[in-house]
Amino acid sequence: MSIKWLVKLMTELVWTRNNGRKIERYIASKQIKWSSNLDSIDRRGIRVCAVQQEIRILKNYRQYVDRMCEFIEKGVEEGAQLIVFPEENGTLILGMLPFAETILKKMTGGEMEEDIGPKEEPDTSNGFNLDVTEILSILTPFLIDVFETTFSKLALNFGVYIMAGSIMIEDQGSIYNRSYLFAPDGRIVGKQDKLHLVVFEMDMGLSTGDELSVFETPIGNIAFPVCMDATYFETFKIAKDKGAEIVIIPIANMEEYNYYFALRGIWPRVQESGVYGIKSALVGKLYGLTFTGKAGIYAPLVLTPNGDGILKESQSYDKDEVVVCDIDLHLMENYSDPYFSDENRKFLKRYYPFIYEAITVYK
Repeated sequence: MSIKWLVKLMTELVWTRNNGRKIERYIASKQIKWSSNLDSIDRRGIRVCAVQQEIRILKNYRQYVDRMCEFIEKGVEEGAQLIVFPEENGTLILGMLPFAETILKKMTGGEMEEDIGPKEEPDTSNGFNLDVTEILSILTPFLIDVFETTFSKLALNFGVYIMAGSIMIEDQGSIYNRSYLFAPDGRIVGKQDKLHLVVFEMDMGLSTGDELSVFETPIGNIAFPVCMDATYFETFKIAKDKGAEIVIIPIANMEEYNYYFALRGIWPRVQESGVYGIKSALVGKLYGLTFTGKAGIYAPLVLTPNGDGILKESQSYDKDEVVVCDIDLHLMENYSDPYFSDENRKFLKRYYPFIYEAITVYK
């Protein structure tokens, strides 16, 4: 039997056992107390929560729901109206499958403990050679069922907005790293595909998104591009021009922590664009790989108490934490920074079309 058909068979078995209806019943059994956090919305004090989540392999849907509840409850207890989860938060659902370690190791390029040692040429004669895009295309119905059901019902039961992080899924023949925003009535407010890929995602055959969306909500106009998207100033500039007041960046950085290297992302983008930034982070160690990053909430320098652009940030870069604070959208409406507000539109229109047409796209 080929790995393709083995994966298909095992996924169908697990999906039958762990379907959306069972997740709904399990969440209902937890008797979650509806929060009143969104009963009164004041644009001068929107309370947001950024999750810093240590990566773990979760073996079943109960563990997954419990893990997500753990963070949401902490944020809700502090009055959060918006909870933000990290990149690849949905991909952790793969831990429920019997062949999870093999797939996750293949996806990350990492190693299991038994793999460490002298390397031998892989034996592919039995047909068990993994093609990640093919495997993800098979797994997508299962992944979406668990992911969307979990966060739809948690948003509904807690009565808050949840940016659930991202998940790798297949859509019309292509694989995307896609983030989701859920409303307190359980509906999906919107989705956003990652626009800029890292090398291992390119090597896996992922496709890039081709649109940056901004979603209007009672707690502000929100964009939520993914991780690497914050490396490029264009992402935030476009979001700002489309009316974004809050730009969320979920990350899963596979690197040793370096404060200055980490500055390539959300912090400078917030200063350039004049929006509030929320960063969630997947951290910890898995299969010999290290994930680091600090969850935080950011604003232009002059709108932060210490003048450093940081409203609040996690203490660690590799442990579970939640970061909660208020953002003042009314204050942002009247914000103008003389260093970034003098834009020469005539100059931009003259050069930008030529510059972008000349860019060589990675194939």
